[in-house]
Amino acid sequence: MCPDWERLAVERSQLRLRVHRGWVVLAASFLTLGTMYGVTYAFPVFFVALVGAFGWSRASTASVFSVNMLVAGLSAPLVGHLVDRNGPRRILPWGAVLLGTGLVLCAAIQQLWHLWIAFGLVAALGGSILGPVAHTALLSNWFVRSRGSAIGIAFAGMGTGLFVFSPLAQVAIDRVGWRGTFALTGLLSMLVLLPLISLCQRDRPEELGLAPDGRWERVRPSATTPPSSVDTPEGVSLPAALRSARFWGFVFCFFFTPVSMFAVTTHQVAHVVDLGFPTMTAVNVLGAVGLLSSVGRVLFGVLSDRIGPLGAASASYVSSGLGILILLQLAPGWPVGWLYLYALLFGIAFGARGPIVSAMTADAFRGRHYGTIFGLIHLSNGVGAALGPWMGGALYDATGSYGLAFGVALVAVGFACLSLWVAGGWQLTTPTPTLPRVPPGCGGGTGRGLRISG
Repeated sequence: MCPDWERLAVERSQLRLRVHRGWVVLAASFLTLGTMYGVTYAFPVFFVALVGAFGWSRASTASVFSVNMLVAGLSAPLVGHLVDRNGPRRILPWGAVLLGTGLVLCAAIQQLWHLWIAFGLVAALGGSILGPVAHTALLSNWFVRSRGSAIGIAFAGMGTGLFVFSPLAQVAIDRVGWRGTFALTGLLSMLVLLPLISLCQRDRPEELGLAPDGRWERVRPSATTPPSSVDTPEGVSLPAALRSARFWGFVFCFFFTPVSMFAVTTHQVAHVVDLGFPTMTAVNVLGAVGLLSSVGRVLFGVLSDRIGPLGAASASYVSSGLGILILLQLAPGWPVGWLYLYALLFGIAFGARGPIVSAMTADAFRGRHYGTIFGLIHLSNGVGAALGPWMGGALYDATGSYGLAFGVALVAVGFACLSLWVAGGWQLTTPTPTLPRVPPGCGGGTGRGLRISG
């Protein structure tokens, strides 16, 4: 039986605070991911300006983004390990500082290797800390039954950030130059991210005596149990994960997906400009891809909760493939409507796999070692994201067009979908999650309203 004073305190707190802390964490994750991805993935806008300013080849210029993605991927296991040891909220502020510092340093570059250090190393480490590894672990603790939807909503911030920051970056470049724009985005990212991160005050709802999924049941931790370990199952060990086909299916899915996506997105502005369209039109298409990506992440996340992750992810891969086909066929003089049809098909699926596959890994490997396991899986994402932009530029330099590069991207879409089926063939429908046990007498109901039993 819960003491009267505790019941009264719980009741008063619910009257004062109508919004469950989990929704605050979700909103902060959405905005944090949106800001980080917005300033990082605006690089295709800077791409054209950098080529014009320094005369670098497209492969060399794209290699900067490749280095960024590679460093982010290689550091993902370390980020996952730090998340397991310290919790997301203790490491996220360091990501904000590193990302902002790296972008400010980009304003002072004179050589290509300067950009590799500033954007490819410093900003990349910050982005890795702020990225999907920490937020997937965080949101998986706060949401169980609606995990796919929650991660989808948070990851929708990535596309929203791209939609907001890409046109703003082009406007800023036109007015203050690319150096001034790098400096502004770096300072802005720190000013926005540090307050947002402060909203994520707890890593697990049980630390506050709450339950996942926005429910109001009170979960009372043991007095002898550290808050960071409340109701955390041992789960799958790292050696067991490495021996499983699921793990390697996820690895190859996380590799081939960004190979295809970033071979296209990094070069789509340059490709559209090459076809004779105005630069601002090309940038607007990139922004449209970002906006539709936000819609797609939520749409496919909800769809995965309804019909299962494999069906939802497979549909998104088909949409991506159709979009790339349109871009392959696009020629000078075509109506601009084809550009926006490409943006619709490609954009609605761009990033849609992120929340779906991340939720699948959380279901497959949940437990104390999840951060480390997911970090290792996400390493392949960095390698693929590094290869895609460089490959697109190298094939353009070799052939004089993006035809072969986008064709390879289309093939990679097929391999990514096949790999996901290898990883998730065991899970054709949405799994039934295991909720943390609520101690008797302390609000063991299942509804969303406050229930106090005595």
